[in-house]
Amino acid sequence: MIKVAVADDEQKELDTLCGFFKKLQAEVCEEIAVSTFTSGETLLEEYDHSFDLICLDIDMGGKTGMDTAREIRRKDGQVIILFITNMAQMAIQGYEVRALDFIVKPVSYYSFSMKLRGAVNLIKKRKKRNIVLPTAGGVQKISTDQLYYAEVNGHYLYYHTAQGVFKQKASMKELEDKLEGLSFKRCNNCYLVNLKYVDCVNRDDIQIAGEWLKISRPRKREFLQALANYMGGIEL
Repeated sequence: MIKVAVADDEQKELDTLCGFFKKLQAEVCEEIAVSTFTSGETLLEEYDHSFDLICLDIDMGGKTGMDTAREIRRKDGQVIILFITNMAQMAIQGYEVRALDFIVKPVSYYSFSMKLRGAVNLIKKRKKRNIVLPTAGGVQKISTDQLYYAEVNGHYLYYHTAQGVFKQKASMKELEDKLEGLSFKRCNNCYLVNLKYVDCVNRDDIQIAGEWLKISRPRKREFLQALANYMGGIEL
């Protein structure tokens, strides 16, 4: 799933963009969840690092899109920002916040599709990475998209994947740094879980790829919130 936030102080513009995203979703065969905000202030209040893409109207009343983007960048260096504006010259300032691109109003579906297809491809590339592990006979490359969860035991990590279990001498912190920005979250100190593969939550346990893992009390609230965000904002 790709999570998108759209901020514009005109409801008509929000409705148009939501319709465009729905059409794009069918064309790129990728689920896209869109959350709408009528001001930069409300977006910042509810911002939780779960978004892959932010579409901002530059000329909003109150906090402008550019001001909103600056605050988002202080919180999140990874999210993709795209400006929507009726003032093309203003979009040049987007370099300051590392904006990917901009679309000029009135937005046509053609220009929207051309810009957003590139953004979707970039997001899809970000959502999986490769990890190269040393083995007795050489190396083994595994995709994070096929990693169910990682387990730490002593000085070793055990990667539970669709291809089996692989072992590497490393720390959980090192792995977390490698997977930053992807759909992984610790459910306790021993397990780093790929939220994509969580099948069931039952009190203090989760089921992932047919196995049951414990959720520790100190991490439970944060983990369940991350899972809810990944699944599209459902309450757990």
